[in-house]
Amino acid sequence: MKREFTLTLENVEYPVVVEGETITVNGRPFTVEVTEDGAALVDGIAYDVTLEGETATVGGESYAVQVSGLAVTAAALSPTPSGPAISPVARAGAGAVLAIMPGKIIRVIVEPGQKVQEGESVCVMEAMKMENELRAHQSGTVRAVHVKPGDDVEKDQVLMEIE
Repeated sequence: MKREFTLTLENVEYPVVVEGETITVNGRPFTVEVTEDGAALVDGIAYDVTLEGETATVGGESYAVQVSGLAVTAAALSPTPSGPAISPVARAGAGAVLAIMPGKIIRVIVEPGQKVQEGESVCVMEAMKMENELRAHQSGTVRAVHVKPGDDVEKDQVLMEIE
């Protein structure tokens, strides 16, 4: 079953389409799974979300949120075969490299399986007409890269994971 609605987060509207385990937000598809304990995994990243009225709390931070064109109830947050409720901000692990602000990915310097050192450049994003080098926050192995050159990203979006 295909569902379409609009999510307004911090006064920015995002068109959302839900089809099975794929949720497309603002034209970008995400694979969504629900764990047995009810947590939502979006492209393998855990999302911790609670909704109270028009406030979504994600990883301890609160955001103003509105949904148009879809009834949202407590039951919508429970795992269902037709798709769970999700959040656009991930509960990032220590090794996650996050977008520092909205922008566009210019270069991805690493690939999954590559070893990196803390402080090493892992990608370059353009934001506010400046190129920003993003660096690994810890030494380890690149577990996943979630972006490619040309991708538009949002603040706090998980770009890659290092373990």
